[in-house]
Order: sequence, then structure tokens, then C-alpha cells
Amino acid sequence: GTYVAEEQGILKEQGLSVETIMLSRPSEAVQALVGGSLHFAQVSADAFINAIEAGAKIAIVGQTIGDPAFSIVAQPEFKSWSDIKGKSVAISAPKDGAAIVFRLMAKANGLGEGDFSFIPVGTTPNRYAALKSRAADVAILLPPFDFLAVGEGFRLLARSDTVLPRYAFIMIGTNTAWAQSHKDEVKGYLTAISRATDWLYNPANRNAALDVIAKKMPKISREHHGQIYRLYFEESAGKIMTRGARVDPEGLRIYGQAMKDLDILKGSVDPARWTDLSYQPAVSR
Repeated sequence: GTYVAEEQGILKEQGLSVETIMLSRPSEAVQALVGGSLHFAQVSADAFINAIEAGAKIAIVGQTIGDPAFSIVAQPEFKSWSDIKGKSVAISAPKDGAAIVFRLMAKANGLGEGDFSFIPVGTTPNRYAALKSRAADVAILLPPFDFLAVGEGFRLLARSDTVLPRYAFIMIGTNTAWAQSHKDEVKGYLTAISRATDWLYNPANRNAALDVIAKKMPKISREHHGQIYRLYFEESAGKIMTRGARVDPEGLRIYGQAMKDLDILKGSVDPARWTDLSYQPAVSR
């Protein structure tokens, strides 16, 4: 969203100049937010929740991804979820966002915590590599690596957008003290993200959107660019990319409850404690 907002001049329309910084771990982004070297961060909800519960003066103010569009991909000989019993699953860390999603999807398909083992290998490219080398039986993957794996003969068992009816995954957070003294900037940023998302959903912009995806993912084919666009903006009925940058409190509650069930979250499940929705009325949708 931020990239499109910059490319299409939407941030400039809001009077904003934004420098985008990619960090390797969500915790790094949150720490930078707390320290003041970042003004906004877009990471999975658990990173914000953990920091806020630990006393960090930050708040979730928006949302960019509801359902994370994860795919559960297995070795070719696997036929169903029951084949996962006793097998290994490549994730980044046992209690991170991807692992939480995997547990929820496994539970929806009749599997419990003791029915599989996790192999922590890192982000999606590493999980894809673990699947290909048979270091793992199953991997939870993001596009385009799930498309690549299926094209190579691996078995797609399920996508999260078809299993999780409600979810809130990638959130927009900010430092509360900075936000209080820069309310117009916060509202402008959320408005820009909202309008950029609308631009992506507009069928008239499909080819231009594919060009944007190609710039971000130059090593994959135009066919895969098209698959990503179809998944995110045509097939998911708005469940993946969030319209209006609006936080879904129920989706966030579901995420928080999953953290609570895993004993990651020690306090109560209370989205109101993690969010500040006062900036959202400025967003058109």
C-alpha cells in the first residue's frame, strides 16, 4: 500500500514524504517505533500486542492485511491434513504470526498441538527451501512461493483465506506521543493507504498494478504477478487487503485469543487496549 501510495503520488497529495525502510524482523520495527526512529510500522499484530503488553507507548491505528494469504504446502505424496500427523512443519519461529496461523488452520482441520512438530527456519524463502530439500514435510508459505511450489508438484492443502473466516494480521502502528502531536500526519497517512488500496482494487488499474508487483518482485514471471493480483484483489472478496485501512476489532480479538491460548499473551484479550481508532474517521471507507 505504501509503495503504491508513493508511486501514484497519493502520499504527496496528503502533504507527506515517506521513506520506506525494510527490516528483517517485526520486533526490530517495533523497537524503532518505540525509539522514535520510525513514525509508522506495518508488522503482524502479535509484535504490536507483545510490545504494548510490555509497556511500550505505541498503538495500532490502522490495518493493511486482514487474512495473511498463507498457504499450507506439503510434499507431493501428502493427500490431506491427516497426513500431517507426526510430520514436520517449516515455520519462522514457534510462536510467531505464521505459526499462530498454522495452528488455527490445523485446528480447523482436526489437528491438535501434538500432531506435528515445528522446524524454525526463518521467513518464507527459507521455508520454501526447506520444503524443496525435504528438510520439512510441510511449509506455510506466502505468495509467490506457494505458487512456485505448487507449480513444481508440491501439494496445496489449504489457503488461510478459505479457512479463517475473520482475521487481522498486518497492522499499522505508531508511537502514541508522536501521533498526538502529529495528528494530521497520521490521518493523512491512513487516508493515503486507503486510497492506494482502492487504486489496487480498481479493475481499470490491473495492468498498472501488475507493473507495481513486477517492480517489487522482479525475479518471478508475469504469470505469477497475475496470480498474486487475482488472489489479493479479485478472488478474496476483500478479506486479504483491507479497505479503508480500518482495524477489524473482531479479527484482532481472534488473533489475541490465539496468542492467549498459546500462553504468548499473559494479560486479557482486549483489542481496545492495543488500538487507537481516533484517527480513522478521516479515512473515506
